[in-house]
Amino acid sequence: MNAILSIESEKRNVPCALSIIIDMISSFYEKIIGTSSTVGSNQQKILCVGLTCLDIVQTCKQYPEEDSDQRSVDYRWQRGGNASNTCTVLSQLGSSCEFFGTLSTEEHFSFLQNDMRKCNIDFSHCPMVDKIGCPTSTVILSLSSGSRTILHHNPNLPELTLKHFEQLHLGDYSWIHFEGRNLNEVLSMMQCVENYNNMLNYSQDNDSKEINKKHVPITVSVELEHPKQELLDLLAYVDVAFISKEFAQSRGYDNMSETLKNISEDAKSGATLICAWADRGAMAKTPDNIIVQSPAFPPQKVVDTLGAGDTFNAAVLHFLNKAKVKFIEKRKLEPNEMNSALGEDLKVKRNIRKNYNIESIECSHTEFITQNILQAAVTFGCQVAGTKAVIKGSY
Repeated sequence: MNAILSIESEKRNVPCALSIIIDMISSFYEKIIGTSSTVGSNQQKILCVGLTCLDIVQTCKQYPEEDSDQRSVDYRWQRGGNASNTCTVLSQLGSSCEFFGTLSTEEHFSFLQNDMRKCNIDFSHCPMVDKIGCPTSTVILSLSSGSRTILHHNPNLPELTLKHFEQLHLGDYSWIHFEGRNLNEVLSMMQCVENYNNMLNYSQDNDSKEINKKHVPITVSVELEHPKQELLDLLAYVDVAFISKEFAQSRGYDNMSETLKNISEDAKSGATLICAWADRGAMAKTPDNIIVQSPAFPPQKVVDTLGAGDTFNAAVLHFLNKAKVKFIEKRKLEPNEMNSALGEDLKVKRNIRKNYNIESIECSHTEFITQNILQAAVTFGCQVAGTKAVIKGSY
């Protein structure tokens, strides 16, 4: 993950074609959001909760036949894991971020930790265990078909618990993104965040201005990747959900439109749903049920698609969190200034209806996600993911 495009990267280290794309995306980003992509050191972070592992990647001319003996044309090992990968892209795009997952004193974890340090990823709150090996993914990349096959092994590394999560200072975070794993504990963590947000809302109702100036409700997102029906239980507590093609197809859905329509029934009111579908691009639903879509941006020659999904998710998270920060800054202005600053999108009355199919009584706090913002976010995500495919290495 050493070379994914960073809008603020030194362009002398990037091939000419990528430099042009970086300029295009950066210009597009600043036009929509109205600010640069860099963040201040004191800004609240994006926390990514999940797994880090060791990726061992073999690139072959074609996928090997069973019981055959052939040479690979390239080999590398690198830091992997969805939450860990997402952090790397966030950091390189300019977001302040933190990885939160179980680590071990086993030797391979030293490599993973050193790599996170190089990428400016905070992992200071991760629980540490002794004498348990590192989760490992063996990845086979086929140059002839562009496929990537992953064999994963986890030597029973303990998962995070609610007790670990409760040690965090939630006021440090603007956004918390969860991998869809370890479902019972993650559900409890999400409920913990909802309680925190409710406390902030209570403070607002009681005009506790000192608290309000320092803290804003945390936006919660989740990735539904693996084909597990139980993942739908998490939707009652999330503001933004990333739905993978694999998960959608496991539910019997053949396209993005069908996926968004059906999964909306399990989401809480005002949730934003985002579905990426490889070469078909991505489609998303705003809090008030408006559909936006972006095409894919495939390169002329695909070099490496490993990590494209994590790249897409991170780019969208980066974009939406910047929109949230900008929205909050403008909301703090005087009322007459705010009306002018927020523009026509935020003057439109949001048509968000209560979803009575789920237990959660809360609505998503996503008033910053307008049609234009979400359209720009998924387009940005598709552009960055498409650019990643020309870079050898997971990022």
